[in-house]
Amino acid sequence: MKKYFIIAAAALVAMSGCSKIENAPEAVQREISFEVANNLNTKATGVLYENGAFGTYAWFNNTDEFMVNEKVDKVGSVWKTVNNTYYWPKTGSISFISYSPFSGTNNNANSVPVITKNSITYTDVTVGSTDLMYANRATCSSNVNEVTDDDTADSGFSGVPTVFNHALAKLSFKIKANFVEYTDATTNSTTTWDVTVTSAKISGFKTKGNLELTLNSDGKTWDKPVTNIGTTTDPVNVNIWTNASGATSAQELIDATTYPTGVLLTTTAQDLAAASGFVLPQQLTSDTQKLELKIKIKTNLPNGRSIEESFNPVIDIKDISSLQAWQMNQNIVYTIKIKPTAKADGADGHDDDPNDVIITFDPAVSDWVTVDATATIQL
Repeated sequence: MKKYFIIAAAALVAMSGCSKIENAPEAVQREISFEVANNLNTKATGVLYENGAFGTYAWFNNTDEFMVNEKVDKVGSVWKTVNNTYYWPKTGSISFISYSPFSGTNNNANSVPVITKNSITYTDVTVGSTDLMYANRATCSSNVNEVTDDDTADSGFSGVPTVFNHALAKLSFKIKANFVEYTDATTNSTTTWDVTVTSAKISGFKTKGNLELTLNSDGKTWDKPVTNIGTTTDPVNVNIWTNASGATSAQELIDATTYPTGVLLTTTAQDLAAASGFVLPQQLTSDTQKLELKIKIKTNLPNGRSIEESFNPVIDIKDISSLQAWQMNQNIVYTIKIKPTAKADGADGHDDDPNDVIITFDPAVSDWVTVDATATIQL
């Protein structure tokens, strides 16, 4: 959309996407600044970016290099390049591509992407606690100082609109009991269960991979890698990194300091400790990504007695939900439900009570065994 500058008395209000300070000297008013958001299309509805300094590249008229891996940080209340100052040219346009977090060395390893006008490439990245992000490309026309997009309303940005997306996935777990008490309506007797999870570990997921993003035909957004992990009759396309390799050692999700004796479950889901940072977007496969639990169940019987049991299940994460992959830009929250009774199929809808495993009896009487005791008595 076209936006115009309106002068009223001595004030000038900028209704633009990439703005300049109109009441300052010309050199200052044309200094390039940035405004950042996270995941959504506008500052007004987006989540403000709070990931520290980021790097940016820019091209004049989509041809000549203008900025090369410049560090952008918040200076006072303004996001701007901190090592060199740049100004809007009088004519033409500038296209910006940004990544986060900033690294002063541009190479093709670890967390530093290689960026061209049409691509962003990460190679051999080992995923850990760093939130890797890339921004939609923003093209600003210097003579009108605005974003050349298809918006029909003011975006709310006052600098180069820099909208970041997450390149990785995030993973967390919650845990609860389906029930911890049940009163049978027939006998009016109550059974309670103390379910304690003493350990919850995840292991086996990939930690290293490659990512290549290519510019979409709209000139702003990025085409993610698409991998078909389904079958020929039921294809499933997912956005995951390529050449995934490596594997984690087990990560404990129950903080021993906070829960020295484990987590006593209730019917309200409790948060386990977060997995360390972020995870590589990857396919879930059998016998690879694991959830390892150690569970103690104390059953308090209605006759005043109790029994205790221990379970140490190792479960394929692939099997605990319908997810077939951890995909880019996903915050994946698993809620694990523990049913503290004997295993049942749940086909009768009793997942939230133990009706399907109440002990019942099936009495029968064995047939009499007829024994021939005929005798001949001699008189």
